[in-house]
Amino acid sequence: MFLKSKIIIIFLFILSCQPIELIEPVKIENSNLEKISINAKEISINIIYNPIFSDENIEDQLQNSPLELIKNWNNENIDHFGNENKLIINIIDASIFKKEIDNINAKKYEEKTIFQYEIFYLVEYELYDDSDFLIANTLVESKRSTTSQKYISINESELIINELLLNALKDFTKETKLLLSMYMSEYIQ
Repeated sequence: MFLKSKIIIIFLFILSCQPIELIEPVKIENSNLEKISINAKEISINIIYNPIFSDENIEDQLQNSPLELIKNWNNENIDHFGNENKLIINIIDASIFKKEIDNINAKKYEEKTIFQYEIFYLVEYELYDDSDFLIANTLVESKRSTTSQKYISINESELIINELLLNALKDFTKETKLLLSMYMSEYIQ
């Protein structure tokens, strides 16, 4: 009798266990983003951005910093062809901040403070001819933000940040393609 009740309890315990939902991490692959071809002999990237680390700036805590993401996208997705002109890419800002803000829409049992994540990109594209005269230039900026609860797991936090980084990079690439097509249309293919 005791053995039967043990077996029934173990059987019920096994049945009551719920499977854990595993959320796949967000993958940031430049091959899935916009590509741009420009008539230039060479491309150089200057990193002007100098991060100012504070309690709110979380770049140093991320596996993929916004600066590395934007630099890699420019390296991998802007192709050059031809044997004249020079494209200079100045990365002016690539920051991400995590701020604690009041949850204005909080219900009775919800948290009164939440985190807001904000990412900002600012990049200047300058096209020079072989005599170092400026032919065309444009300034591309992109800003995106999201919020999360204050008390979440590290895994959930990483997922939220990576999704924000991916969406901000998508916004930036669309804006870059639009502005380069507008101001450097003669040199874009």
